[in-house]
Formats: sequence, structure tokens, C-alpha cells
Amino acid sequence: MKKRILYITLSFISALIFTACKNDLDVLAPGEESVSVYGILNPNAAVQNIRINKVYLSDGDAITAGQDNSNINYGSGELKVTLQRYMTGSTTPTLTTIGNTSKKEIVLTETVVTTASGSFGQEQRIWQTSDKLFSKGEYKLTITNVSTGKIFTAQTTMCDSVKSYNAAMPFKYYPNAIASIAFPTHCNGYILDSPPGTGTQPLAYVDYSNTTLIQKIKFKSVANARLYDVVMRFHYIDSTFTGAGNRQFIDFNFSTQKSIELTGDEVMEVSFAANEFYKNLAAEITKKSSVGIKNRTVHYIEYIITAGNETLNTFLQVNAPSNSIAQDKPYYTNINGGVGVFASKSSSAISKELLSDFIDEIADHPSTQPFMFQKTYTFICP
Repeated sequence: MKKRILYITLSFISALIFTACKNDLDVLAPGEESVSVYGILNPNAAVQNIRINKVYLSDGDAITAGQDNSNINYGSGELKVTLQRYMTGSTTPTLTTIGNTSKKEIVLTETVVTTASGSFGQEQRIWQTSDKLFSKGEYKLTITNVSTGKIFTAQTTMCDSVKSYNAAMPFKYYPNAIASIAFPTHCNGYILDSPPGTGTQPLAYVDYSNTTLIQKIKFKSVANARLYDVVMRFHYIDSTFTGAGNRQFIDFNFSTQKSIELTGDEVMEVSFAANEFYKNLAAEITKKSSVGIKNRTVHYIEYIITAGNETLNTFLQVNAPSNSIAQDKPYYTNINGGVGVFASKSSSAISKELLSDFIDEIADHPSTQPFMFQKTYTFICP
């Protein structure tokens, strides 16, 4: 019977993993041990997770074999997984953890998690650390099979958090904004004109009340990052007849942006018609239950920008769906001796209050009027 080989291409890789080059790997090499790795480091995250699976041969149905956890998971204590940090061009490990002046190696802790049902067993072993990572330099992953002595490695460049286009008004953009006007974030209260009558308040808060305008979210690229995903998250509160207040949010996702260079400080933007905000908001709220809701209160808007490094970009590009059945699709891996990806991303988020005119328009706009949004601004923190 013909043997079938299967390596774990994780179902969530395509959600946010980002070469034009192909690293050749003979996964069928007789007697060769191999691994499948998924690890995306994020210096903004509280915990780093790296998933490591076996690459296995199977007689018969490989998908059926994949449901057997012993085929895809290493046993407890079978692997030692470490991270070391190097400054670009250096071969000597440097500090790995923010807040520790001597630590030059992180040993990850293993745990078992339950994943969504699919082609493979739901119990998956992952390796993690809560050490705070640096946003500069390169991290090297080393996986050692303590029984066989086999070592697998990978290395990736880190990228920092995205910076605002204008320091006074993060992410939000007005063509003729006054640079000296403060742009308070959510929970900093609600200010009036300063000085009174100068009309500065509209510059300090999000205002998409003019439905004829094209609005922009602008930011600057960061060094070593190629891909940028922008999400505008609208937060609101459902008030029920029982008196409970349920916090909800709706995401507005924009197409992925790519920087031209990897040096950073490149001005980037996404744009949208203000009127589409109301149409999309109505379409998404319609998908949610309205049972028992008395009214809705606008809370705040959050801008979330995630940057992915060149390795992530390459991985996603190579693994994108093919538009031709005749194409001999390549694969990409930067795991020495294995398959998968070891890359980095970073994220930043800023939350803003809404201008009262904008809140009123959400209550009155033909698209959103049926959803019982209140006009009155209510300061709620957080």
C-alpha cells in the first residue's frame, strides 16, 4: 500500500501569516525526522505561543491518521524549545527579555490546548513563554529532540509597533488639522473648545457625521515590517429591559496594505466613504440578536493596526489560493530541517471618543436609525 505523508499546515496560519523564494525540503527523505512549526512572535503580546507537530508517514488514509494525537503530537518532555536573541549581523546571543539584565535564553514551557475540530486531533501541544520580548533584533528558535538529539532551527527579524501619522492625533486624520490641538484617548474625559469658541473640539474627537466625505486612517510604516492590517472597531453597549448593559463591538476590516520599503517611516493610509460606515454598521448589527434590547449607547472607536515582517508576507504570498488548476504551487518554509513558518508581527491600538454630532448622526441616519442608538453622549470608562 502506498504510504502518504502529511505535515501539519495549521488551519489558522492563513489568518495572519505573511517569498518569493522557495526553500527546498525533501520531506520524504528515508529515516529523516522532521517537524511542522507555527510560531509568530509578537512583542506586544503577554504570551508567546509556538506550535510544533510531528511530520509523519501513514499507511492508508492520512487524514484518519491525523485524528490520532500520538501521530501529530510529541510526548511530554520530548522536546526542548528555546529562544535566543541576536542583534543583526551578530553571532553572539544578547539579552532576550525586557526587564532582565542577564537572561540570554528563554526556555519555553509546554502545555496542551484543545483546538477547534477539523482534519487533525483537537488536543495540540504548544510551547509558550510570558517573557517580554524586544521589538528589535532577531530571535532564533531552537527545537531539540532530547531523545534523538535532532535539532531544528529558525530565525526571524522583529518589528516594532506602528506609529501614528501625526503624534498629536494618532491614526485619525484631518487635512488641515492644527498640530497643537491635543487628541485625547478614550477615558481621558470629554473636553470643550479651548479656548471657548475656537472650534477646536471637532479636531479632538472622531467625527464621521458628514456622510459626503471620504475619511482616512493614516499611519507610518515601521522598520522590518511589510504587511499592515487595519481594523476600525466600533464599541457600543446594549441596554436591556432587565437593566443589564452588554458591551458589544463591530469590526470594519480594510484590505491589507504593503509598504514599498522595509526601512520604515513610510506614510500609509486606508480610506472609506463616511456613508459606508453607517451602512456597514447596520449590516453587521442585523446579524446580532436584538431580543430584549431597550436601546443602544455609543461607547468609543478603536483603531487597531497589525504589522507583519517580510517572512510573514512571503509565507502568505506563497500559500495564497491559486487561480489556476494547472499551477505547480510552491511551498515556503524557513524552518531548517522542517516545514512551517517562524515570523514576527506587532500590533498597536488607540481608542477615541466620538464627537456629539457623530453620535447624533448614528442615531438619525436612515441605515442605523432602526437600531435604537441614543443621542446623548455618556462618558463611560473604560
